[in-house]
Amino acid sequence: MRSRMPIATAALTAAVALTIGTAGPAQADGTSGYHGCSTTGASGGYDFSNYYGPDARVKLSFRLYDTQADGHHVRIRLISKNVHGTIKRWGWRSHTGGSGTSQTWETYAEDSSGLFDIGVEVARFEGNTMLNQCFDW
Repeated sequence: MRSRMPIATAALTAAVALTIGTAGPAQADGTSGYHGCSTTGASGGYDFSNYYGPDARVKLSFRLYDTQADGHHVRIRLISKNVHGTIKRWGWRSHTGGSGTSQTWETYAEDSSGLFDIGVEVARFEGNTMLNQCFDW
């Protein structure tokens, strides 16, 4: 005997699966996590906490490492998406301590347009010219 799932139940199951499958990294956990990446000469990321939804004031703990003795400095910044999917690139934080050194920052982020997804960008610079970068959403 074949069992049949009511159409309404099947539609609800599909909607829940779609919602879970498309949640951003920050939304998937709901409270805390990590974003980080590495590129030539730079590595960094941040731990986040207090992420309870788009209206939250999210705590961030950045770490940035200079990994190459090349005379270039490294930078890190938060990137976010609002309710409309618009990407916001927050201000850079620079580290000029040289190869093998790191720097940390404690801060928070909130946005009146909402923080629907958050990520990180790490880059290596010569002056104000970006040489290479990486992202993690």
